[in-house]
Amino acid sequence: MTRKLTVVFNTELGRRFTLNINNPADEVTEELLLAEAQKMIDTNALAPMQGKPVSVHSAKIVEQHVTEII
Repeated sequence: MTRKLTVVFNTELGRRFTLNINNPADEVTEELLLAEAQKMIDTNALAPMQGKPVSVHSAKIVEQHVTEII
């Protein structure tokens, strides 16, 4: 099973930017996620084409079970 953390940011251009993080830690909480996302926003660590992120719109952990056939 694979896991990824999907964080969707609102941008200064009124658009959305999605950041996917593979294999997130098991102890991710809303408080921790918002604090780390704010650090990325404050330091301009992200520079997507959709515009500079200004806030978090949503976040979720996606678990996927993949069965290889070939």
